[in-house]
Amino acid sequence: MEEIDLYLNKINDCTITPSDIDLVIKMLNEDTKKGRIKATKEDIQWFEIYKFGLEELELEKSGESKMQVGDWRNNLNYSKARFFVDEMDELGLIENVSWHTQGVVIFDIKNTNVYRIHLFKKIKNALCELYGL
Repeated sequence: MEEIDLYLNKINDCTITPSDIDLVIKMLNEDTKKGRIKATKEDIQWFEIYKFGLEELELEKSGESKMQVGDWRNNLNYSKARFFVDEMDELGLIENVSWHTQGVVIFDIKNTNVYRIHLFKKIKNALCELYGL
C-alpha cells in the first residue's frame, strides 16, 4: 500500500486529522522532489487551508472557545482562507461569519457532519487530482 492510499483510506473512514494533513504536505513535497507529482506552492497552501478547516471542526466538536485558536494568519494565505470561508458560507455550511482586524475569522459550523463530508471531499479531490487517480 502506498502512502497516498493510507490518507485516502483515512478520508474514506472519516478519520483524517489536522496532524495527518501535516504528513500529507510532507508527502506532497517529497513526491514532488522525486518527480512523481507536480505539487505547486498553491497546492500546498490549499492543504494548509484544509488543515485549518479540520482544526475548526475539532474545535466545534470539543465545544472549546474559538478565541483559543492559535494565530494561524502567518501560516495561511489570506485570499485562500477568505475564499474557503466565503464558499462554506455561500453553501450554508457555516454561519455567523465574523472577520476581524488582521484577518481573524470566527464562524459557527451549522452541521458538523455535512461540513466534514464537504471538507473531506475537497481534500480527496485535491489528492486525486495531484496523483492522477
